[in-house]
Amino acid sequence: RKERRGAMGDRTAVLDLGSYSIKAGHAHSVIGVEADLPPLVTPTRVRVFDLTPEYEPQEGKARNEAQRPRPGIEGNAGQGEEEEGKSNGALRGTYVESRPVQNGVITDWDQMEALWHYILYEQLGWEKGNEGSVLITEKVLASSKLQRELTTQIMFEKFNTNGLYMANQARLSLAAYGKISGCVVDVGHGNIGVSCVTEGQLQQHSCASLPFGGEQLTEFLRKAVRGTSGDQLSDQQLADLKQECAEVCSSTEDYKTAIQSCEEREHILPDGSTVTIGKEAKQAGEILFQPHLFGYKGMSLVDMIHTSIFSVADLPMKRMLSENLLVAGCGSVMNGLEQRILNEMRCTFPPSYMPSTLRRPEYMPQTCPMYSAWVGGFIEAKLAFSQNQQITKYDYDEYGPGIIHKKAFL
Repeated sequence: RKERRGAMGDRTAVLDLGSYSIKAGHAHSVIGVEADLPPLVTPTRVRVFDLTPEYEPQEGKARNEAQRPRPGIEGNAGQGEEEEGKSNGALRGTYVESRPVQNGVITDWDQMEALWHYILYEQLGWEKGNEGSVLITEKVLASSKLQRELTTQIMFEKFNTNGLYMANQARLSLAAYGKISGCVVDVGHGNIGVSCVTEGQLQQHSCASLPFGGEQLTEFLRKAVRGTSGDQLSDQQLADLKQECAEVCSSTEDYKTAIQSCEEREHILPDGSTVTIGKEAKQAGEILFQPHLFGYKGMSLVDMIHTSIFSVADLPMKRMLSENLLVAGCGSVMNGLEQRILNEMRCTFPPSYMPSTLRRPEYMPQTCPMYSAWVGGFIEAKLAFSQNQQITKYDYDEYGPGIIHKKAFL
């Protein structure tokens, strides 16, 4: 989805970095129940073309540039680029697709810079010499001091941004729901994280993550479909299949019963293709609650929520956190996930606790649960930049990249 270019007076961009996709848009976008937010969702993927000529260069002569990172394009936003690549294939050579972000950690800075350039200049309408400001979200437990400093350096030195503001995704997700305290369960592509936020402050010692996420659930379905029907589905088809068919049983007992009586069913995907799947649709969701049955090490999702909440010292705050549980991320839309979490929390938490989940405010867009971090960044950008809370070009020139550790809300 490509965003229309906004007014030249407001070029504040909001970027939510994820391992699977990057959510982006202007801070002046209109928000509402029917709003299609975020305006731009593009895969966190680049194409690295091999530009090596077919002939070997003569000895002593320099070889041409071998590789050049280029943003990977999917969907409507990249049809022109894709056709261009096909027509000029002989000039560009072959390419491999690469993901510069793994579990929230930037692993290739050249590719990440190319992807940022594509988003800010080609999609959001920035112009050379007339750049705007940017808010970047940060995944809890993933970022390091070095990554923050390099991000700051690139934004000011390569993109000449007017201002930079960084904030963690857990706090922003709660802001999208009008809350400043709560326990955030982020069901992401690379891993699943749990974080507690009290009075707008992230409790670092409460943060924990499972070593698997939506990517592993997708691979489980890929193998299951290939084994039953022999079909080879694309990544988009698997994502549609997971969103439509993956289901979480209400309890362990219900799961055992469902697996024994589950029959294979045909599902029609949005692209019209038909897929046959059986008990695997329920097994995919059970990975989160009984990972040991599927070869994954670590505690279950509910055990991790329990550990995270009870790491907070204040007793009334523990109760409040359990009553303000936010299940966010693209995997949060899995059928039955929230209800299963609540059912197991009521069995493991003390009787005086009343676990409950936050509901999407009526005035927020339908996509808010999936993209709550971006929506929260969209809201915070309007406040932070109007109150001059961002890192300015003057701050960067005076103190260098290390200013991010003193003037950031992480």
